[in-house]
Amino acid sequence: MDVGKNQDPLDMILEVFEQEQEADLVARFGEKGFAIWRDAPSRKRLAEPTAVGSVKGSCGDTIAIALLIDGETIVETDFDTDGCASSQIAAATAAALAKGKSLDDAVDIDEEAIVGTVGQFPDDDRHCAYLAAAAVREAVHRWMIAGGMLGNE
Repeated sequence: MDVGKNQDPLDMILEVFEQEQEADLVARFGEKGFAIWRDAPSRKRLAEPTAVGSVKGSCGDTIAIALLIDGETIVETDFDTDGCASSQIAAATAAALAKGKSLDDAVDIDEEAIVGTVGQFPDDDRHCAYLAAAAVREAVHRWMIAGGMLGNE
């Protein structure tokens, strides 16, 4: 850490905290998981999704996955969560996995696919990957119930 004479003590404390947080996240999720968490806030947001699936876990975290569907293909995705880093990484990964997939393929996204994509995921937080996968399935289900599949036939 570069400590200058004119650096505000509060800024120094925040810098140390950020470095410790980064090291903790890299230790728990690996470099790939950390990058997913770090880059999540700068993602493209969907202004008008075709369907949104939202699932709340027993842990209290809610994960929502938003889909923009063209025909039977998911062309854009977005996510939101009020949960921890594990929820954020799982939701971002589920959304990324769904993008470009057919609706049939998207409903096959599961906890293992999310964990495998991240590469390193704490066992005690795997329920977050399950919630994220369930949110994708819920979004597809909501679209089908709203007549999306019937309207294209």
